Amino acid sequence: MENNHNNKRDKPKMKGFPISFTPIQLHNRLNQAVWIGFRQVRQDGRTLLFLYAGTEVGAQLSKNFETFAGQIVREFRIDPAQVEFIELRKGGEESHWYRWHARWVGSAPMECHAERVTSEAGCRFLAEALESAMAAA
Repeated sequence: MENNHNNKRDKPKMKGFPISFTPIQLHNRLNQAVWIGFRQVRQDGRTLLFLYAGTEVGAQLSKNFETFAGQIVREFRIDPAQVEFIELRKGGEESHWYRWHARWVGSAPMECHAERVTSEAGCRFLAEALESAMAAA
């Protein structure tokens, strides 16, 4: 007997994801599977991990950063001391960058908080890093 049902939970909700991000499935703090956008970029000797939560309510980074960052570090075998986590938030036509900070205990982030990047130079650096990664791909 052939199983032809279409399970929407198995497919990423790509609506609203910037093309430069790859969808990855993670589990939020309530252990629900959610999709977020992910992009790892090397720029000027730094490793930047760009994250985009999209519109899925359970994927909000402000509520799930500790959970998501820990999963990413373990899954991709990343040394958290060697990377910066950057979140892109879109609101209508505007985009804002947030740099996440955490105190790491092994692969577990603690005391996490986000700081909005407000300087024009900082925003330009992040936008150019993401664009250059897209051009290289």
